[in-house]
Amino acid sequence: MDEKIQGTLRTIVATVALGRASVQDDVAQIVVDEMIAANFALVRKVTVNRERQFIEQLVAHIANSNEADVVILIGGVGAGPRDYTCEAVDGLADRRLEGFGEAFRRLIQQELNAGVESLLERATAVVYNKLVVFALPRKPAPLRRAVRDLVLPTAAAAVRIATGGVRSLTS
Repeated sequence: MDEKIQGTLRTIVATVALGRASVQDDVAQIVVDEMIAANFALVRKVTVNRERQFIEQLVAHIANSNEADVVILIGGVGAGPRDYTCEAVDGLADRRLEGFGEAFRRLIQQELNAGVESLLERATAVVYNKLVVFALPRKPAPLRRAVRDLVLPTAAAAVRIATGGVRSLTS
């Protein structure tokens, strides 16, 4: 799927997990279904080991090979001792999309009635080498809401800005 479908963004969905046996495909499928319904081109789904170095290698490879416009990482964004996704992504960032994590917490607090627990939730978005990277939790309800209400409405503008506004999304 190297060719970009006219008007769509090339997307990779990556599940961050301890191993393939721990992956719940239905959670990644939530993102895939939402992206396809919004006319994004799915390049591929992949599972990446949740260690920081593997997350960084995956994102760097995708960006450096220009394989996709958007990467959505699912999982590893918690506050636990083995949750490295946010740190890996933020460490690579050329630019952080500062408001994304704040908007995510506000969304789950208001829309999913998470209350004060929303302060413990993490999500991030960055630009790395013209690639827009979103890191989201694995919990189905917050994941679905974040994709629908935050990722889909902002991804095209984020890619346009990340690429300097020179590249047309239809080329």
